[in-house]
Amino acid sequence: MKTTVRLSGLAAASITLTASALAQTTTGGGQQATPTLLIAFLAAALLLLVAGLLLAWSRSGRDPAGVVIPRFSPPEGVSATLAAYLADHSVTSRVFTTAIAELAARGFVSVVGGPQPRIDRAPRLPDERLPLELRALMEALLPQRRPQVILGRENANVVYLARSELDRNLTKKAAPYLRSNTLATKIVGPSASLVIAIAAGLAYGRLEAAFLAGLATLAYVFVAAYALHTAALNWERHRLVPGAARLRELTHAVANALFVFITPLLGGALLSSQAGTTVGALAATLALAAAWGTYLMPAFTPTGAEVWRHLQGLARYLSTTDAEELRRLGAPEDTPETLRRLYPYAIALGVESAFARRLNSYLDVHPQEVDAAILWNTGTESYQRMAGRHNYSLGVSNSLRNAYEQAGAYAPKLPGRGR
Repeated sequence: MKTTVRLSGLAAASITLTASALAQTTTGGGQQATPTLLIAFLAAALLLLVAGLLLAWSRSGRDPAGVVIPRFSPPEGVSATLAAYLADHSVTSRVFTTAIAELAARGFVSVVGGPQPRIDRAPRLPDERLPLELRALMEALLPQRRPQVILGRENANVVYLARSELDRNLTKKAAPYLRSNTLATKIVGPSASLVIAIAAGLAYGRLEAAFLAGLATLAYVFVAAYALHTAALNWERHRLVPGAARLRELTHAVANALFVFITPLLGGALLSSQAGTTVGALAATLALAAAWGTYLMPAFTPTGAEVWRHLQGLARYLSTTDAEELRRLGAPEDTPETLRRLYPYAIALGVESAFARRLNSYLDVHPQEVDAAILWNTGTESYQRMAGRHNYSLGVSNSLRNAYEQAGAYAPKLPGRGR
């Protein structure tokens, strides 16, 4: 950390001195700096950024690689909800849906699908101690005074509170598995934004140009880093998980990668029109390097990397639908209990569609096991109205995702605890 502080201080001092020198080349009244000095300024900043990232990587390492082999059970101590959080690095609609599915799989709630899905507290709660994140979610959604909740607009505050509780507790639970990336989040993005803001201000000779360029760069760095993370996950699922929607995963990976590379090129083209092609190219490269560096900073601890490989192996098993292939892998026989227990992990790891087809195949042979195997409520108010078990399973998951996203479209106020 001391090295990081010294490095950031050196970078800040270099940027300040260079900016002062550039400022002295202007005569006031909004005149622009010369392209030669802008080139020198941006090139020096790019070299400092790359040197800083190399130094950080040499000290903290990168995510360890490893062979992914099929796994037939989840990692010990890792709930499906935590697995989804490790995949997305934040509380998303998938994390929320996984958490509800896990509560249903453990027998704490019953979920009725529809445009506004309903969650009912079980009449008798199982004698089981829930993981921290699921206990917090249960208390937020269904405290003792509330036996059921409808995930509609009128309960957006409830969903918002549930999201906050999930976020707070998952952050604690994920700490041994994820790195904080302090260097990337606190130095790399803001430093690159400051450099490009100074360059744009001097190139255009206007303060508002500097402000807009700096703000746009800062937003780009963090959004692009997340896009690169998402693209990497899409590519892993396309390459390693045979039952995933492979064309969709590949399309998403390409779309995210295009956003990452095209956006700085457009920004660089705007700067090129004012200060020349070299200045624009250097600014675009600096923004891209900052985003790439933020993404490449180690996301997992060594323990987290081992757990992530285990989860990818579980995803390969969950997404396999061919009976012959399952026998070749040495997989255990499917039972209603294992199908129900593993369904939340299929949601968490993005292979729900394949696993739902596998569930459907099992129930074709064992139709009497519907109530035991299907995760969601199988009463007449929802299940019998949905054509096909496969469609029903996916439909309830999609309705939970939509309800979560619609609730986030409003600006709710957190309800008081005593309300």
